[in-house]
Amino acid sequence: MQAPARHAGLELPPASAWLLPVIALLALTFVNPIGYMGGGGDDWHYLQGARCAVREGLCLPQTHWEARLPLVLPMSLAMRLLGENAASVQLVPLLYALAGLVLFSLNVRRLFGTTAAAIAGAVLAATPAISMHALQPMVDAVEFAWCMAALLAGQLALERRSRSIAALAGACLAVAIFSRTTSIVMLPICGLIWLQLPRDARQLALPFCAGMAAVFAAEAAAYWITAGDPLYSWRLMLRHARIPSTELAPWVDTTKSPLLNPDFIAGWRPSMGIRVHWSIDPVLNLLADPKCGLTLAGALGLAIVYRDVWRTDRLLRLVSGYTALHFVVLTYVLAVDPKPRMFWIEFASAAAVVAVIAARTWKTGRRLLPAALLVLILARGLLLSYDRPNPGNMAAVADAWIARLGPGNVATDEWTKRTLALTPGVAALPVQGGAARRYQLVLAERACPPGHIVAAQTWKRDEWAPFAWAREHALFIGPRLEPILCVIDRG
Repeated sequence: MQAPARHAGLELPPASAWLLPVIALLALTFVNPIGYMGGGGDDWHYLQGARCAVREGLCLPQTHWEARLPLVLPMSLAMRLLGENAASVQLVPLLYALAGLVLFSLNVRRLFGTTAAAIAGAVLAATPAISMHALQPMVDAVEFAWCMAALLAGQLALERRSRSIAALAGACLAVAIFSRTTSIVMLPICGLIWLQLPRDARQLALPFCAGMAAVFAAEAAAYWITAGDPLYSWRLMLRHARIPSTELAPWVDTTKSPLLNPDFIAGWRPSMGIRVHWSIDPVLNLLADPKCGLTLAGALGLAIVYRDVWRTDRLLRLVSGYTALHFVVLTYVLAVDPKPRMFWIEFASAAAVVAVIAARTWKTGRRLLPAALLVLILARGLLLSYDRPNPGNMAAVADAWIARLGPGNVATDEWTKRTLALTPGVAALPVQGGAARRYQLVLAERACPPGHIVAAQTWKRDEWAPFAWAREHALFIGPRLEPILCVIDRG
């Protein structure tokens, strides 16, 4: 695919293609910088994998989370150099999020021009599913960054008919699959693109496949040496569906494969609680989810209202079609949990649709609807980023309480221990039940659990006046969930 020679509409400076998205992401992220969350989240497993690598240099993964080495190994390096703290744990996820955003914008620029790239990057950065988790050690940004690197290298390879860059593109896609196996969904899309290429460009498929094979061979060799099984990481991945999950209904038979399995598709807990029919529930919940719904619905709405722009842009239609295929295979063939974190590719495509239509309609004077949508997306991103409770605020108080009561007298529960895993005093506590202690430290969402409460504290911060007014009048913002830290006397 090659960009058209002329891009009509509003023109922005070349540097804005990457600079505007980076500024938007950093601004939204550091309004309320929250990284590691722990609790029942996957970031606990990535932290454990990184901790093991810090202690032992390199650990044989025991779970599919720990096997995601493109995240775990850089995290362990940062923790080794900077110590285990919030900054070292958040650094690698932020760098991946920035890299993925910049690479996405560069891809859009080559296809649709600088202005569309700048707007698309800013829209993607403002999508709360992206900005709210840019500091969190999760594999989402890792997978997205490597996929965007593969697409950009693929575009360059096609433009220059370069076999070496094509091999690089294949290697990048292999690392994306190595990061999270769901990136394998990109392979049928690559096949469809290949079918539409000129004859001389189709020859680049061989070095592309060779680049992929080289990465997979290196991984297989490493596991053959360390585990005696070249398919070790794949076996971990295939077993992941059998791991108990609170997100999956208890009636789902996890001994069966999730592939094309309606029980798995219907059994996932919907993010917004919408249940109509398993075939449409994922779509309805994503459209209603405040983390991503405005971006997705906005793209759909603009494509309908300005269908003349969408219909006349073949590249935009192709991108939309490939994205729809990606969503269908991911959701209904692989039967993944359809939460927003799984669909960065879809959000990126929606951001591109919004940006291209906004850029093309600006010059014709049809500016009101695209401009209003962009303002709403940015406002939504700012609002949700600002409004999140930060469990890290409890760290100093938790350590002070433990020191006052005596570490030998305090235990905690698994949820609190995982959530405050970066708090040294809490990390050293035993889990209640495994060790009988008089006091139990508990982090709760709304109220302390039953028992004699020795100490309790919530964190309420001064609120910006416009936000306070909007919350008071229930306009776009609801009551804030303030976590509470408690000490319960079990003696």
